Amino acid sequence: MSSKAHGHRLLVGVLVGSTLAACGGEDDAPPTQPSYGCEGLQTPSSCPSPPTTFSNVAPIFGQRCATPCHSGTPNGPWPLATYEHIFEWRNEIKARLTECAMPPPGSGVSITTEERLALLAWISCGSPE
Repeated sequence: MSSKAHGHRLLVGVLVGSTLAACGGEDDAPPTQPSYGCEGLQTPSSCPSPPTTFSNVAPIFGQRCATPCHSGTPNGPWPLATYEHIFEWRNEIKARLTECAMPPPGSGVSITTEERLALLAWISCGSPE
């Protein structure tokens, strides 16, 4: 094998290995830190003034959560279509948003940093209706 061919194979091996490592291996697990909507994310530690209310965040939940995935269809993920649904799942929502795990990578759904922070602020305010 020529040194050029060997170098090419080595480069391909390094690229494939680093891609598998970045993607969590061969088990198709999503990366833990997707890049959309999480750039420089600093989660709110207190409620802003004036407080974020459900009317401020309902359109985000509708567009980014309920419409594409969390509509309550059979065999689908838990519904996020009403205040009651969302309030019930607020701790899980906060964890998933903070981990940058929702929306899931590869879902075709994105969320901006501003939208993510608005949802986290609403939860920090006690999730007021």
